[in-house]
Amino acid sequence: MRFPRDRRITSRRLFQRVRNQGESYGGHFLVLGVLKDERLADPVKIGYITTRRLGNAVTRNRVRRRLRGVLQRTGERLKPGYCLVLVARNRAAEASSEALEKEWKWLAHRAGIFSKSEKSSSANSKPASTPPA
Repeated sequence: MRFPRDRRITSRRLFQRVRNQGESYGGHFLVLGVLKDERLADPVKIGYITTRRLGNAVTRNRVRRRLRGVLQRTGERLKPGYCLVLVARNRAAEASSEALEKEWKWLAHRAGIFSKSEKSSSANSKPASTPPA
């Protein structure tokens, strides 16, 4: 699933709104900010934050590309009406795409933003309280 520009958070104001009014879920590599917004015309709006502490421009862009790839693979499972902000922590620069995807899925389940699917209706539907290793 592609996320065109109109489905990305680009304004500082909306980033701050998610940060101040939304909930945060933290892991080893990522912090997920979630804000429920019924007025949202798009199903989901997503923003990425990669600070200079993460590394140089090449490193930051690589992390953003990996995060976009993770969302392209799992984005169709997202419930509509949410603004999401993914903040990459310092460890994300050394993390593999598989590790980032595993943590993203764990954070999304904790936040309750994935819609129910055949795969997620297992007997152990309650997410763990600790991030995956």
